[in-house]
Amino acid sequence: VEDLEGPRLHGVSFSLRKGEILGFGGLIGAGRTELARAIFGADKITGGKIILNGKEYKPKSPAAALRAGIGLIPEDRKNQGLIMEMSVKQNISIGVLDKVANKKPYLSKKRETDYSDQYIRELKIKTPADTQLVKNLSGGNQQKVVLAKMMAVNCDILIFDEPTRGIDVGAKQEIYTLMRALADNGKAIIMISSEMPELIGMSDRIAVMSNGYHVAELEREEFSQEKILEYASSKLVLEGNNNDK
Repeated sequence: VEDLEGPRLHGVSFSLRKGEILGFGGLIGAGRTELARAIFGADKITGGKIILNGKEYKPKSPAAALRAGIGLIPEDRKNQGLIMEMSVKQNISIGVLDKVANKKPYLSKKRETDYSDQYIRELKIKTPADTQLVKNLSGGNQQKVVLAKMMAVNCDILIFDEPTRGIDVGAKQEIYTLMRALADNGKAIIMISSEMPELIGMSDRIAVMSNGYHVAELEREEFSQEKILEYASSKLVLEGNNNDK
């Protein structure tokens, strides 16, 4: 990402590597969610560019981002990540309708069930049936359904915005295990988190944002709550700051 401009974003630059979890820290209003939305094609980019696997990537819409292999697990899963009045099966398969279609525009119930059953097993989604409405699941299992939808599309880059907000301790640990397994299997992960133990514990590197600027990037040996908060509270961009170590 090079000199990205957009809503609340000012010349943001960073690199994301295959197989790593890049954490983004910052205070409320730092521009982290806006960065995620811009990369995912939900907000318009007004300047800068994104290079994906050596080629320029212009995210014109979330659908285009998914086709390019970029998925977003949004902070507001109930309003932006799920269709609450639809089933677990329908939510998982909605991003791969072309693959579960028998003869367009008709869906194959078997293919749809095969897709949903695969990810219910892999992610250990606790549901009495794949026909269960997602609104009846716990917060942790709802989050797993959002992740399952992105995995069904086979995204190589996954953006987690506050991945464990509103879920219990046991479910948090399950999400952490899933994220680490995805990274170990070669997925590239951006994780936005306001929980300092989560940010420090899960990240391989941490980028810090303040007022729409990328003000610092820390390697693991540099991680400390005090240093992250110091950068996150900064009002000015540091001259000569290296955004792409």
